Amino acid sequence: HQLALNFWMRKYKDVAELTEKYSVKQSSPQMKRLMNTWLALYKGVAYLNLARDTKQVKWKILGEKAVTWMSQLELMSRWNFENKSKLLQAELRYLEGDFESAETAYKASIKSAHDHRFINEEALAYELYGIFCVENQMVDVGLKQLYLAIDNYKQWGAKTKANELQLLIDLVGINDLKKLTSK
Repeated sequence: HQLALNFWMRKYKDVAELTEKYSVKQSSPQMKRLMNTWLALYKGVAYLNLARDTKQVKWKILGEKAVTWMSQLELMSRWNFENKSKLLQAELRYLEGDFESAETAYKASIKSAHDHRFINEEALAYELYGIFCVENQMVDVGLKQLYLAIDNYKQWGAKTKANELQLLIDLVGINDLKKLTSK
């Protein structure tokens, strides 16, 4: 539960440390497959954010591996993995400075999550797209995405997450959003 909690609260360095712990200690092949799916998403988002924040190549390489793994899963089940794959692709394109492709992939992730009724992953995609927009001087678009994320988190029942995101916007101010999201 610590891994998921740290992921949803954007504590990406803690996620990176915990993924090593959880990736090797699974009790059954089925549980290992399930955990590796979630780990790919958690690791991918964490590693690609750490690569952007620290400029360390090791995080980019690890993030690219997560993108590749999720792309392979998407080939097996578009329904379950398309939105996750598109989200990781968006984060990678953002890291690489390909903002147009990143924006397209964020929107595709949001649409896929919505169409397949993964409200929590739709919220996550809105949140990451919102942060992308704010960090790239598209503040109005970014705020809209962040408020859509808050609404989806509330619908999902993640009131603490919704409140945390609202506080981030209210207390810190939109100009300092990047500083606070880089944990």
